[in-house]
Amino acid sequence: MLSEEKSRQIEMAGTDWACMMLVCINGHENNEPYGVIANYHLSHPVSFRGIHRLILALDEVCEMVGSPMATTEPRFLLNEWEQQYRALKGKHKKEPGKILTKEDVAKKMFPYMTAAKAVILVHVLFRQHSSMQGRLQCSYTGAHYIAFRSALELMRMLDEANTYMCGNQKNKD
Repeated sequence: MLSEEKSRQIEMAGTDWACMMLVCINGHENNEPYGVIANYHLSHPVSFRGIHRLILALDEVCEMVGSPMATTEPRFLLNEWEQQYRALKGKHKKEPGKILTKEDVAKKMFPYMTAAKAVILVHVLFRQHSSMQGRLQCSYTGAHYIAFRSALELMRMLDEANTYMCGNQKNKD
């Protein structure tokens, strides 16, 4: 029987790292998290403030790295916002054929992880029907990944995790 760590390494070997994002929560203001989203293929992290902005930023990171591809074109109320979103497309595309090792990824992500008060691993598997599907893992879920079927479901899970983290932070203070 394989150990849990070994089976996770086998599972991750076939993973597209472009879809993996580290949500590094650096603090809370008015019970809203703020921090950065780090992705191996980005030259610098993307900042967010609040859960709603975090969800939009996750989609923007997917658009920048070009993975996973969206199955529908997003709609916007303002032409200016649409142009800004379209400008993100493929901004930091992953290098084709480059095989990333666990060590490569860890070396690049380590500074963001150590600066964070909490880290949530978000793995976006699909962007279908103007939403996103995937899974997340954090201290609240332990070693288990929890799947989400929509951005709304992800928002609820992140709100729940945020409430848990805020409670833990108050207990530490």
